[in-house]
Amino acid sequence: MTMPTPNIENSAFWEYSVSRYTKGDMAALALLLQDNHKVNVNVLLLICWCLENNVVINLPQLKAVIVASKATEEKLTQHRAQRRAASPEKGGDQSGYNALKAQELALERQQQQDIVASFNEQAVTHLGQQTPSTNIFNASIAAFINAYGLRDNNEARQLVSFVVKQLS
Repeated sequence: MTMPTPNIENSAFWEYSVSRYTKGDMAALALLLQDNHKVNVNVLLLICWCLENNVVINLPQLKAVIVASKATEEKLTQHRAQRRAASPEKGGDQSGYNALKAQELALERQQQQDIVASFNEQAVTHLGQQTPSTNIFNASIAAFINAYGLRDNNEARQLVSFVVKQLS
């Protein structure tokens, strides 16, 4: 039996994302997927949220969410490059680097708001209140792998698997 379509609140998703991103190896895995496989970390975190909340987002729905993230993705990509170039390890000063990092977090938060708004417009499937299990296949993972063209990329699929294991 499916349940009513869930809605996510912006602040709750931000808090969820911070808690997941800072847990275990999640940040390192997410950055590998971002830098090497062009995966949007905020979309990856949405998939994690779906897994942990027994929600299935299908491929067309996920593609709509990804399109919604595009408005800020180019800005974020450019800003990340600027921040990395200004890092203290590369001769930049710490205060300038910290300011760039704060600006980047504001852009991340805006992107998450765009993602949440799009997600909340989708008629995703909520599977009920059973205990989430990373041992049960959730079709959201398949949608994610297909949306980012990772199906034939063993390394990327393995990284996604490691991300899922971080949730348990």
